Amino acid sequence: MHHGKRLLYIATSLDGKIARTNDQLDWLFAVEGEGDNGYADFFKTVGAVIMGRKTYEEVLVLEPDGYPYDKIPNYILTRSPDREAEYVTFTDEPIEQLIERLKRDIDGDIWLVGGGEIIKEAMAHDLIDNYEIAIAPVVLGEGIPLFPEGTKETKLRLTSQRASGQFVMVTYER
Repeated sequence: MHHGKRLLYIATSLDGKIARTNDQLDWLFAVEGEGDNGYADFFKTVGAVIMGRKTYEEVLVLEPDGYPYDKIPNYILTRSPDREAEYVTFTDEPIEQLIERLKRDIDGDIWLVGGGEIIKEAMAHDLIDNYEIAIAPVVLGEGIPLFPEGTKETKLRLTSQRASGQFVMVTYER
């Protein structure tokens, strides 16, 4: 069994926003990438997905033809874990316990999809090994920040950078 890394793989605007204030991502899909910007290769390594409820609900809006992560375990962090939906497990388990359990139980990397508050909580417990960030050449001015106010100061090391169409793809590790 391959116990993988804990990954943040996310896109952000040039001014550090991951969504508009209304959670919309329309600005992101207007940016021209290069193929799938490496997504298919990335996703082959993923053994489980973790995201917050708002991010999950936005994924459902963006993917009306079917849930895109239906082949692997999905965990939706929420204050109302008594919900049920196909392909996902709603949980209020503390993120540090969930990630440690998944590291033991799954094969592959753990993808932390977002949103910002989930990222903040994971960083508070040093739970992210790699930060893979696609930077879009868009300034939103306001929106939901990648790293919300109060995020723990974290020193990272740049391991790669490349252009992918209009995106700049950067990878950092802790």
